[in-house]
Amino acid sequence: MPTSVTPAELYYEIEHGHVPLILDVRNQDEYATWQIEGPAPVAMRNVPIWVAVEDIDTLAPEVPNGTVVVCPHGNGAGMLHELLAEKGIETRNLEGGTTAWAQLLVAKALPHLPEGMVGWQMQRPAKACLSYVLGVPGRNAVVIDPARFPDAYLALAEEHRMTITHVIDTHVHADHISGGPDMAVALGAEYHLPLEDAGGSVPFENRPLIDGEVLDLGDVHISTLAIKMPGHTPGTTCVHIPGHLLLTGDTVFVRGVGRPDLTGQADELAKELFFTVNDKLRPLDPATMVLPAHWSTPDEVGADGLVRTDLGHVFESTLLNEEDLMAFVQEIVTSLPSAPASYDTIREVNAGRKVSADELEFLEIGKNQCAASTTL
Repeated sequence: MPTSVTPAELYYEIEHGHVPLILDVRNQDEYATWQIEGPAPVAMRNVPIWVAVEDIDTLAPEVPNGTVVVCPHGNGAGMLHELLAEKGIETRNLEGGTTAWAQLLVAKALPHLPEGMVGWQMQRPAKACLSYVLGVPGRNAVVIDPARFPDAYLALAEEHRMTITHVIDTHVHADHISGGPDMAVALGAEYHLPLEDAGGSVPFENRPLIDGEVLDLGDVHISTLAIKMPGHTPGTTCVHIPGHLLLTGDTVFVRGVGRPDLTGQADELAKELFFTVNDKLRPLDPATMVLPAHWSTPDEVGADGLVRTDLGHVFESTLLNEEDLMAFVQEIVTSLPSAPASYDTIREVNAGRKVSADELEFLEIGKNQCAASTTL
C-alpha cells in the first residue's frame, strides 16, 4: 500500500467510498474550526498528535488499514504513520497536510452551454467555495471568483488553447482571499471588481463592469447583470448567459441567499435583498441554471457532481415566495450565525490591504459562512 496520498487522490477516494477513516491529529480547536470534507460522507476521528503518540497502544487496534492520517503540513501525520506501522497498521499520510488540502481545486464540466463554449465549476472542498472558467476553445476565456492558487485555471486554459482575457470578482469576498488581481496582472488580463464594495477605489488596475455589458470571448458573448445588493455587498455583479446560466456570486445559493448583515444593518438590508432578488432575477427564464459561489452542506452537491439549481426552484422555495415581506426578513435575520471575526480583514485584503503570507494562510482557515439561510 502507498504510504501517502495527494489531496486530489484523497478527494477521488472519498467520492468513491474508498477511505475507511480520516484520522485528524490536529489540535481540537483547529479540528473544530474545519475538517476535511469531500463529495461523500467519510468517517472522521480527531486525536491530537500528542495524545495519539502517548496512547499508541490503545489507539492502534482502533485504526483500520487504509486510514488516511492528516495534520497541518504532513510532519506529525508522518510520524504517527511510522508508529502505527510498527504496530502492523497500514495507514497513509496526506501529502502537504491540511495546508495542501486547502489549495485543492476540482474542475467539474458545466452542461447546457451555448454551442462552441466550454466551462467548468471549480470546487474548493476546504472552503466550500466555487469559482468558474468559461471560454471558447482556441479563443478567449474568463475566470470568475478565482481562488489565490492559479495553476488549475491556467491548466484548463492551456489545454483548450484559450487566452484568459477577463478576470471577474462578483464582489469583494469576505470569506476567502481572491486570486483575481494577481492573476490579471500576471496574464495581462482585464480585472473587474465592483467599486461600491471597496469604498470607491482600489490600489490595483480595475475596470468595474456595468449593467448589461457584453464580454466577447470569440464566437460567444456573455453579458453581465449588475445586482446592487446593499448588505451582503452593495455592488455584486452577476454573470449571465441568457437562456443558459447565471453566476450569482453570493446573491443566491442552492439553499439560501447571501447574508445581509456584514455591515451591521441586517433588518434594513434583508428588505433590500428581498426586492433585489425579486426585481432583478424573477423576470429571467426560470430554466436558467443558477451557479453560486459557495455551498453550505455536502447534500447541495447534485448527482452530477455540480452545485447548482435553477431560477424556477429558487422562486418556488419557501424563503423567496413569502408574500409577507416581514416574514422574509424574520426568516433571514433569525437564521444568521455571527460572522467570523476575520471577515472584515479579508474584505480589506481583497480591496487592496497588504498582509504577510502567514496571515493570508491564517485568514483562510475555516469553511465559508456566507449563506443567510438554508431553507431553500
